[in-house]
Amino acid sequence: MSGNIYAVLGTTELEVITWLSGLDVRFGARYAEQALIGRKGLLQHTGFAPDEIKMRVLLHAQWCQPAEELARIKRIMDDTEPVAFVLGSGEYRGVFVVADLDVSSMQTDGSGVAIAFEAEISLREYIGDPAMPSPPGVIAQGFRIPMGAGFDAAGAAPIAGLGRLGDLTAAVSAAVAAVGQVAAVATAARTLASVAADNPLAATALFARHVDGLHHAAGALPVDALNGLRSVAAIGADVAQAATELGRARVALQESAQWLELNPLHHASAAARRTDEALGLCRSAAGALARLATRATVRGPGFAGEMA
Repeated sequence: MSGNIYAVLGTTELEVITWLSGLDVRFGARYAEQALIGRKGLLQHTGFAPDEIKMRVLLHAQWCQPAEELARIKRIMDDTEPVAFVLGSGEYRGVFVVADLDVSSMQTDGSGVAIAFEAEISLREYIGDPAMPSPPGVIAQGFRIPMGAGFDAAGAAPIAGLGRLGDLTAAVSAAVAAVGQVAAVATAARTLASVAADNPLAATALFARHVDGLHHAAGALPVDALNGLRSVAAIGADVAQAATELGRARVALQESAQWLELNPLHHASAAARRTDEALGLCRSAAGALARLATRATVRGPGFAGEMA
């Protein structure tokens, strides 16, 4: 298992940089209502609902084969196959089935080949035969809830340092999503430059929307959030590298937008090259982001203290 694995679903490894852009966990208890005349009804506990996990992912051709990644998960759903869900730290969450797979195609090339997908994967805990239940997937003593939740397994006192850990997790997730946006605007910039060379009139109608996309991608890069974590000794070096590279990428995107606002037809090719430079800077930050993601999700007992 490589260092930036977030979790394993069956035999499918979910890498932080490739997959994760958000995760929700839902626990539930069930109660039956007993109606009473002239009084409020009574509630009687009847059991627990299966745990539910939702993962929001961004898949882009810059770092994976989007169609192949989604096909692996869809095969698990189509085969109605209960599979183990294990975090990268080795913590076993239980047996789950893929209940829903919602996919949005964000970008394709001229031949219809997928470049980017957004997807939400819904997992539901699978108990099986009640007489021979699978190991439970509910929280047990000692379990560390992923994604920087602020309470220990018993739901008691907050764990020291998890506030900063939550900040780190949010910053890394935002960075992964933002890099996907930068890759998309870089592809669009190259296409727009080609159109501008062949058909300037057609390109003119597209420039305003592309400039908006450049500004949006620049604003999505979580440079300020990462800079706010520079003082944390345990991750300071990687945070500094990621913040520096993404900061330079932000400047490149802003300059590209400014050139197009000044004279789009004249600067289309130069703006495309500058946007490609921004994408290259984001790629340079990938190693540091992967290490930060690993620190956030595959952490040892003393890591919360290091983050304080």
